[in-house]
Amino acid sequence: MVKISALALGLLTLASEVCAQKTVKVMPFGASIVSRCWRANLQTKLRDAGVTNFDFVGGQKSTCGGTNIDQDHEGHPGFQAADIVKNSQLPGWLDKNPPDVVLMLLGTNDVLIGKRPINDIIASYDILIAQMRKKNPNMQIVVSNLLPLDPARFNAQAVQGIKDLNAYMATHMPKKSNVKSPVYFVDNFADFDAVKDTDDGEHPNLQTGVQKMANKFFDATRTAIKGAAAVKAKRQSIVERRLLD
Repeated sequence: MVKISALALGLLTLASEVCAQKTVKVMPFGASIVSRCWRANLQTKLRDAGVTNFDFVGGQKSTCGGTNIDQDHEGHPGFQAADIVKNSQLPGWLDKNPPDVVLMLLGTNDVLIGKRPINDIIASYDILIAQMRKKNPNMQIVVSNLLPLDPARFNAQAVQGIKDLNAYMATHMPKKSNVKSPVYFVDNFADFDAVKDTDDGEHPNLQTGVQKMANKFFDATRTAIKGAAAVKAKRQSIVERRLLD
């Protein structure tokens, strides 16, 4: 009787582990642009492509329209990368809602509000990536450059600052990638019209901007989900072997 109970407990535990392993946790992380509804368009695009094994996570909620939209995210309007690092906020967010994949778009406020040098912003990115990997050594990390600013609404220094930071990110971020924890770089700047695709010269509008962002994020996010699922499958196999030993 004891052996049957132990076996039943083992099978229940395995079933629970297997169920958990099938779902990849995805955390959209950044400031106000991350809180916008490109995430809904991305989810729809993923499902249309047959990718359904994901769960968006985060401590923030949105009210995006659409069918079966997961509203969770970690987008904090007004936040700067440097301040998130200074205040050690990301580790707590990762602990509360542990992801397998992070979609990071962050830094516009460091340029606009903080007026920080590029090297300081890049240093903040490096620390944030290190914190992600400390939480999960196999973290799949998707990093986007920044959207352009409407030069009619923002000063020339800010407009150029975004361009300069993006240029640095394009060469720096691929160097952060490794086999265990890949970094996928997404170019949301190219082909994005800061006048036609925004509602305020900065944030993506619902008419065209959010779909453009979803299209750009799609390939890297799909690849990251696939990579995270492979890691989970390997762990699942180990759990099953241990149970059968």
